Amino acid sequence: MCLATLSKAQSECNCQKNFTEIYQKVTDNYAAFDMKVNLKTKPVYDELTKKVREKAKGVTDPKACLGILNEWLEFFKDGHLFINTMTSIDNSEPISVITERAGKVGMQKFVSEPEFQAYLNEKEATLDDIEGIWESDDKGYRVGIVRDGLNSNKFFGFLLAKRDHLWVFGKNKFELEKISPNRFKTKYYYADFSSENTLTRQVKNMISIDNIFKMVKHSAKNKELASQYELDHQMSDYRVEKIDADNTLLVLPPFTIPNAPTYIRELVNQNSDLIRSSKNLIIDFRNNSGGDENAFDAVFPFIANGPIVRKGSKIRATQENLILLNHELKAIQDYPQYKDNLDPKLREITKKMQFNMGRMFDGPDKTFEFEPNTLNPKKVVILVNKNTASAAESLCLEAKQSPKTILMGTNTKGFADYTEVRDWGLPCFGWRLAVALGISYRLPERPIENIGIKPDVMLSEDEPDWVSAAVKYLNSSK
Repeated sequence: MCLATLSKAQSECNCQKNFTEIYQKVTDNYAAFDMKVNLKTKPVYDELTKKVREKAKGVTDPKACLGILNEWLEFFKDGHLFINTMTSIDNSEPISVITERAGKVGMQKFVSEPEFQAYLNEKEATLDDIEGIWESDDKGYRVGIVRDGLNSNKFFGFLLAKRDHLWVFGKNKFELEKISPNRFKTKYYYADFSSENTLTRQVKNMISIDNIFKMVKHSAKNKELASQYELDHQMSDYRVEKIDADNTLLVLPPFTIPNAPTYIRELVNQNSDLIRSSKNLIIDFRNNSGGDENAFDAVFPFIANGPIVRKGSKIRATQENLILLNHELKAIQDYPQYKDNLDPKLREITKKMQFNMGRMFDGPDKTFEFEPNTLNPKKVVILVNKNTASAAESLCLEAKQSPKTILMGTNTKGFADYTEVRDWGLPCFGWRLAVALGISYRLPERPIENIGIKPDVMLSEDEPDWVSAAVKYLNSSK
């Protein structure tokens, strides 16, 4: 009986049910709905809604349905209004497209690892430290790195084992160009032969291809082992690194990792003397997609030169939003790492929401009390790029309340106008709909939606080493 009921439920699952639910949740609970659907935009919105409702009828294929629903959600142009499919939907390209890209990626002449090893033995006296046999820290890749015959500053990392009919022995996995000692401008090729430009850093027998993976040297010149200090402070993904006498680098994880506030607090507290020893601090916010804004609180003492205020959002009071927040308030009671930060805020919001049904109300502010000081660091650079988003953008604006703070890089993503994101389950396919219950206090006067925050100092995306660029800027400024 249960199996029959389940089968019937699955057969009745269709895209129209999901659209009906999404339409209701967005209309009734999305904080920015009245801003987005106004006298000027309503005719276009109504026409789109009618079109999508018709297209959704009878559609049972999840991939087709997702495309239809996203067509409607795109009207709102809000990165915080989206469908979480929970499992990936196959959007792979045709094999012909991938094969064409593969044909443009170079090959090396060696046909076996022993042959490459013989080459390394023969050329040992003239090899660069980067040349040799390397293996990724997850053991997934074994590559050879060899100097280009025409450009002494260019190197190729190529496969030493076949992976499939396109990724064959000798195929270039990445290309390196030396820009300074132990620093390389890098072009890395992913499994589908799409590429990313990044930076590779070498510390003795290890290299780190930023945001991709690390590799350990197994053969050829310079196998001196990196010390534990170097592993912790230079090779770790998230670290406090002394760059020179005047500059220290703090690389933070995304604020979506479990226990992010605790992790970051321990990281900075354990290295507070190192941070205070430099007159300048560089904080790397690149590719930080946001998450728990409380994760950054432990960094404020090194930035602040007076109080810093975290402004509350304007929140839409609806019965469903109240149910969501009360459920969250109950759920966090068994988790101290969430309860300590969220409980007071949620209690205040739910109390205000009960008395403001059908209206927008101001969420609570939070003030971090700091006295003016002359301690190091004297200047703080925060590196941002087009993938710095959401809470990370809000935190940049909070950090800018201190006169010490300088933003460097490119415009951020522009995802910080809509806040207090929560989600609902949808009737079909196990999907969930994320909706912002609040809007930023900056709206409508100072939006950053799809524009981003403009940094104080622009850096080119063609510049491979932004940390070095920040050091150069700080060392040259008074």
